[in-house]
This record gives sequence, structure tokens and C-alpha cells, in this order.
Amino acid sequence: MSYLNTLSSLSTKTKTMIFVLMLFLAMATIFGWMRYIDVREGIEKSRKDYSLQIHSIYEMTLKRTSAFYLNRAYANLDSYGIKEALEHKNIEQLTGLSSFRWNVLKQENPYLLGIRFYDEKLALLAYLGKEPKKEEIEQSGEVPKEPEVGFFFSKHYAAYHIMVPVIVHEKIIGMLEFAIAPEFFLNEVEEFSNLKGYILFKGEEFVPSDDALLGISLKDGEISQNKKSTYITHVIPLKGIIRDDLAELLFFQDISDQQQKLLDAVYEAFFVALSMLAVLLIILNYGFNVLILRLEESEVNLKELNHTLEDRVNEEITRRMENEQILMHQSRLASMGEMIGNIAHQWRQPLSELGATLMNLQILWEKQKLTTTIFEDRIKRSEGLIAYMSKTIDDFRNFFVSDNQKERYSVNEAIHKSLGLIESALKNHHITLEFHEGDHCEVEGYPSQFAQAMLNIISNAKDILLERSISDPTIWISLTCKEGKVLILIADNGGGIALEPIEKIFEPYVSTKHAKSGTGIGLYMSKTIIEKNANGVLCAYNSDKGAIFEIIL
Repeated sequence: MSYLNTLSSLSTKTKTMIFVLMLFLAMATIFGWMRYIDVREGIEKSRKDYSLQIHSIYEMTLKRTSAFYLNRAYANLDSYGIKEALEHKNIEQLTGLSSFRWNVLKQENPYLLGIRFYDEKLALLAYLGKEPKKEEIEQSGEVPKEPEVGFFFSKHYAAYHIMVPVIVHEKIIGMLEFAIAPEFFLNEVEEFSNLKGYILFKGEEFVPSDDALLGISLKDGEISQNKKSTYITHVIPLKGIIRDDLAELLFFQDISDQQQKLLDAVYEAFFVALSMLAVLLIILNYGFNVLILRLEESEVNLKELNHTLEDRVNEEITRRMENEQILMHQSRLASMGEMIGNIAHQWRQPLSELGATLMNLQILWEKQKLTTTIFEDRIKRSEGLIAYMSKTIDDFRNFFVSDNQKERYSVNEAIHKSLGLIESALKNHHITLEFHEGDHCEVEGYPSQFAQAMLNIISNAKDILLERSISDPTIWISLTCKEGKVLILIADNGGGIALEPIEKIFEPYVSTKHAKSGTGIGLYMSKTIIEKNANGVLCAYNSDKGAIFEIIL
């Protein structure tokens, strides 16, 4: 009863302050909890992204390494005398002809264990580098009919094998094999992730070189801590060719700062709440007069904001223009990355021929059969290959020269310019390209920008055909002129665009490709170039076979 009397005797100001204080404490508690949840979710997402990044680095290293050494294997088998020596089981000739390539590859990759040659019954004929273990030779009962890659395990031993069957006249005569130490993949992931890694064989006791990791869990994704730090464990199992996985890569990420960030979020919310509470009590203490004064000040600030609104709008327009320039630059960088791949496709054959020519000269010299005529012929052939590769570089370099002003240009030539840069990549992936040009068309504009837009669309079609593994992949391009308008159609048989509405494909950072392959900039910049810089129209729709991109200039 006395409490009610006391409460009723309080002034309205005091009651208001008590009510506001209780309400504020409740809101501060909710805010602190939401802040904690938000930070925790952000940290968990960061951990998942980091784990995916580590696995992605490992998978990309596997694919890149397998492709590289498969290519080197075929190049070695196509070299002078290799298949003949293997067919006749000439160990001395196999070793002699492969020693130069072995020395080059060993210098490039210190973790390369060896090159091995086997006969059709999988009996070891010759090797360069480390002698294979007996278990490695007996790992399979017969030579594989197709190239195989993967890890081979034995107790306390692992190696990554690239095995390529050697076929002459549709008959397997033997096998060539590369062996790589698993430390190579460990080192690659360490280099890109900045994490210390370990190789652990199943059944072995984990003894880290760093005492700070003692007592840390070895389970993937599990968080554990010791007296000093908190860690999250990332585990990458090594997949075996014929046996279960017997080894794995371990990486330990120090997340002590993330755990501290969670505590800091709670402390931050607490101190922010205290600061706001103090300010609020002061405001209530001053009363309505202070509030009215603040309202008047706010009104003045609002008027000032209205006066500066035009300047703010101009600043926003300038910022948007700068962002568009950044997108254009990013698109050009993405195109340059695609161009590097195209250069690789165009250089692969001349480089192989050049290597074979040099090896042929070396063999003829060693056998004292090198005549002046043969020497001059090989030099002339090598100069021709080098000139071809130099012209390739010039073509790709000139493609990225910026247009300074509008000019009258041939649409046919601009399309051929784009096709010349990607033709080798299409042939390498067995993609058929058909270009039907019924007329010779000319327009006013920027030819290099138009060629880049065409290249973006064709590259996008190529990537979709490869990603979806389309049988008999084909790209059709048609060019027609009618009533002063130029119509260009780019079609493929890749199954079409699944995005709805389909117009979203032209928005920035929207991509239908895998996350590792697409940036979502290429088609956006193509539409910008066609519609803003060329005063044309670019649209997309689906047919019964695949996607069709239509350009009207």
C-alpha cells in the first residue's frame, strides 16, 4: 500500500523517466542479443566460405596439375622415337630421349617424383627420378584403356599418379606414368590460404611441429581450443585410385580473433546502450524546452539539406558514372583473362613442334648426322613457328587498343576479328562454329568495342556448351543488312537460358555459370556497348535448341 502511495506521489517527469528507463533497458537487451546473433552468423558464413575456398584451391590444383601432366605425357609420347623405343622395350633409348624433358619438368616442380615407362603387362621398363615402390607397380592388374589420375597409398606413403596408356595401331603397347609427391598439393594450398598444413596417414599419431596445435581436434569443421588460442580444423581427404582414402591434408585456422569479436560485439552493445541511456536521461532532464529547441535546429538543417539537394544529386550521378567505368574496366580484365586462355590454345601446337624440332636437332647432333641442309631446314621451320607465335601476340594486343573516336567500319571484319581470337579455343574443345554473312555491312561506331561485345557473347556460349557437356556443340552466327539496319544473330545448342525473366541476364553481377567460372559482367558490358555506345539493341531469347542473342545496329 505504501509502495502505491509512493508511486502516486512521484511527479509526471519522474514517472516518465522510470518508464523510459525500463523500456530502454528492454530494447538494449534485445539489441545486444540481435547484435550478437548477427556477428555470429557473419563469422559462421566467413568460416564456411573460407573452408570452401580451401577445398576449391585443392580441387583446382588437382585439375590444373592433371591437365598439365597429361599434356606433357602426350607431348613426350609424340616426341621422336619414344613410341618405337617403348614398343621394342629399348630401356636405354627411352631414358635418353626423355632425360631432357625430365630435367625441365623437375626444375619446374621439385615435388615431381619421377617419369616411369611400363610395358603392356605393366612391367617396369625404365624410369627417371625416384624408383617406384614394388606396391606401386602392382597396384593394378592391367594397363588402363583411358588416362587415369589419382593417389596411390601404401603404409606411410602416398603419391599422385598420372597414367597414360600408349596405343599404336589400336593396340596397347605400354604405359607412361608421372608420380608427384602429395606435398606439392599441400604447398599449393598453404601458399594461397596462408595456413600451415600437414599430411596425416590413417592410423598415425598426429605430432604437429607447432606446440600451439597440441590437443586440437582433427575432425573437419570442428572448433577446439587450448590455453592460448581457438582453432577450426579443415580436412581434405586424398582420394585413392584403387583403395580407400588412407591419407588426408589437415589445415588449422586460428579463429581466436573471431571469438574475441563475438565478445566485443556484446561489450559494444552494452557500452552503446549505456551511452544512449545517459544521453536520453539528459534530454529528458532538460524537458520539452530542449526538445523544442532541437526540433527547431532540425528544421534549419532540413532547409539547408533542401538547398544542397541539387549538389548531392550531381555527386550521385558522378559516382554512378565512375562505377560504370569500373565495370567497363572489370569487363576488359575478364576479357583479357579469356584472351590468355585463347593464346594458350593457339601456342600449344607450335610450342610442341618447336620442342620436337629442337630435340630432333639434339639427336642428330649426338649421332653426328646433322648436315648443313638439315640444320638450315630446322632453323627455317623454327623461325616460322616463332613468327606465327609473335603474330598471335600482336593480334591479341591490338584487340584491346581503345577506340578514341567513332569511325566507319565493316561489321564483317569486326566479327572475323573476334572469331580469329577465339577460333583456336573452339577447335580445341571441338566446338563447331558456322558464320553466315549474306551481305557486307558497314556502320558508324567503335569497332574494337563492338568486337569485344561479340567476343563476350561467343565466349559465354562456349562456356555454357562446355559446362553442360553438350554433344556435337555448335555456335551459329548470321549477318544480314536490310533497309539501313544490320541484324546479327548468335545462336547455340546449349539448351537455353533458365533465368526468369530472361532479361535479368544482362544485369551486372548476374551469371548463369558456375561460381568459379562467371563474373556476371560480360553480358552487362556487351549490352552497354551495343545500346549506349552503338545506339543499337541487344536482346536474348530461347529457341528449341538453345539461346539466341539478337543485335540490331
